[in-house]
Amino acid sequence: MSVAKKKGRRPDPSKDEAIIAAAGALFRQRGYSASIDDIAAAAGVSKQTVYTRYPSKEDLFCDVVRQTANELVGPLLLADADKAPRIVLNEFAARYCELLFDPERVAMMRLMIGQAAQFPDLARRYFEGGAYYVRNWLAHYLERQNARGRLSIDDARDAASMFLGLVKGGDHLGLLLGVEPPPLAPAARAARAVDIFMKIYGVGD
Repeated sequence: MSVAKKKGRRPDPSKDEAIIAAAGALFRQRGYSASIDDIAAAAGVSKQTVYTRYPSKEDLFCDVVRQTANELVGPLLLADADKAPRIVLNEFAARYCELLFDPERVAMMRLMIGQAAQFPDLARRYFEGGAYYVRNWLAHYLERQNARGRLSIDDARDAASMFLGLVKGGDHLGLLLGVEPPPLAPAARAARAVDIFMKIYGVGD
């Protein structure tokens, strides 16, 4: 006599979203010291539910970083094919500024810099899932626009790095060090960066 196997339950998307939201908030508030117990409690799920989805706190942390990066590259991925690069880049840069200069995310970056030597693998995954990931998607977008004749770029990765640097400026380092606040609002900072970038790489802009 055979015994029918019980089908495993499908993951509940609402629980996934709750875990990511709770983890993101707690990591930004407390840094990497935020515990799985606290995250589970904030998400309204059991500790086992968290570990079923994420084998380690490091995996959960890195997924939070990737989710934030995905928020950033959204305008690049969903951009209408006919939308001008200036408009798309301005939308991207404005969102990048909001996240980059957000006090909680600045605190998180300070923490990662301070703990990079102690947790080198975590620091590497933080970089690869965040800044590196965003730069690569931006480079892909620039390559597509270059192929369409809307931009004139020799090296899309270098151009992407330069654009991100224009958005950050020197103010971001000052903010990380707690020396000075960012002097420009996100919209103004984004517009300035796009203006400079398009003067260098724009075609008929």
